[in-house]
Amino acid sequence: MPRWRALPTGSDRIDCAPPYSFFSNVVERYFKAETNQSPLLRICAVARQQGATELVVEDVVSRPDVAHEITALDRRCGGGGEAEAVAFSFLRNPSEGSIVVDLSRAQMIAHVVLINYKAKHHSRFTHSYVYEAILPPPKRPYGNRSFDFPQTLVLPTKHFECSVLGQIFTVKGILYCQQNDTLHVCAHSCLRMAIGSSQHSPSRISADRINHLLGIKEKVDFLGSGQIAQVINASGMKAAVRTDLKPDQYLAELASLIDSGYLAMLGFTTKGGVGHVVTAFGHSRRADQWHPQAMHAYSGPRSARYLPSSSWIDHFFIHDDNLGPYLSLSARSFAKNPQMQLSCVIGLLPRPAIGSNQAETIAASLLRSLPPLPEVEGENFWMRYMAKRSEAPTLRSVLVSKTEYIDHLKRAKAHDQSRADRATLAALEGLDESFWMVEFSLPTLYTGNRSKLGEVLISSTDYAGESGSVLGLRLPGRFLSVKEGDVYMWRSSLTSHSAIYEHRGATRKAA
Repeated sequence: MPRWRALPTGSDRIDCAPPYSFFSNVVERYFKAETNQSPLLRICAVARQQGATELVVEDVVSRPDVAHEITALDRRCGGGGEAEAVAFSFLRNPSEGSIVVDLSRAQMIAHVVLINYKAKHHSRFTHSYVYEAILPPPKRPYGNRSFDFPQTLVLPTKHFECSVLGQIFTVKGILYCQQNDTLHVCAHSCLRMAIGSSQHSPSRISADRINHLLGIKEKVDFLGSGQIAQVINASGMKAAVRTDLKPDQYLAELASLIDSGYLAMLGFTTKGGVGHVVTAFGHSRRADQWHPQAMHAYSGPRSARYLPSSSWIDHFFIHDDNLGPYLSLSARSFAKNPQMQLSCVIGLLPRPAIGSNQAETIAASLLRSLPPLPEVEGENFWMRYMAKRSEAPTLRSVLVSKTEYIDHLKRAKAHDQSRADRATLAALEGLDESFWMVEFSLPTLYTGNRSKLGEVLISSTDYAGESGSVLGLRLPGRFLSVKEGDVYMWRSSLTSHSAIYEHRGATRKAA
């Protein structure tokens, strides 16, 4: 039996009421401590805007994972405390005006577990926090922003099973967790969110398990990037840690990880040098952004070797354990506030990789120094255009497997209706099992057609200098392969610009 005492709460209790008259009072009724209420308020708002009409409240203090969480918290607070835990199930009930929720017809909108804890010898609750919440990405506008505006990418959501009065519902979403500032802090919450939501992770991880892996036995204020990486690696994935980058490179690195289909954690400092981290899983691009090309056109000589595709990203989609789930973070946020400085990007990958910034630098250097190919330039419009090298290319790096790359080229259909033939595809079988595919395009092609001219393939596991890291180069009408320092070239039947790569399973809303 646990050493903490479970407070009496109603079990299998159903509360039914219109959302505006009831959901706004959920926090006041169930959030017991004077701590951060913002996440639960945010969850109620998102559920309401997605059409939730009913709320089922259940006692879940004996649920094994919840009981384990409370036991660990009680141990950290000295033992002998009291606790309660309630699960909120937000439902869309098609039977309007019904006194009882018809679970056989209801649709699950969100499932939330709230823990209230009172340390020993305290007359008031000391902790109230969202242990976990599962809700799908919003599809309705909220505030002045929506997940439905053009060119939005949200990573594949995971299926979670949730029990409501003994009936199982499946909810697709990105797991959300809030810190309690005693057993766990923001980094613990983000690790739980990212690992629990990753398509490559077999199971979730608890905050107590994280502390056990790191040997933490006392209250902790923060986790360093090395500790975060240690937990990710122990979960069966590989941590791609990027620190000491230039300020404008962190978000480019984050964009590449998301474009590759992986969740990531973005770290930054706040006022007083305190660190914070959020979980990122999507972004939005605006083709009409002015600054990517204008800054180079109007600010002086063109010194940029290339334009990163992330320049057109205007927002990233994040979970912030302090503020709530499914928030939109402006890509200019950190440029506007000198007290907030980006410090790291940590990706959760199934395999190790060099950084995307490094891959793009290699690709840009190769494209600038590419020798003339006269036998091709005379027969291909885009090769002739590239030979002029009159403008910096737009580069977009995506970490792919050989199978994903070949499948991508199989599906590709160029603007002139040409496609990759069997001979071209067969020649790609000798590539590495995974690599960075750095797509190159021109600003007008990228923003107007979401298309590219080709790819530079860069090793993702070993950096062997700029030339030694290149695995291949696909140009309009040609493919160059590099093996053990030797360059092989053959004709490619894909002769014009084609669509950029999109991770399969991701949700994209394009104009």
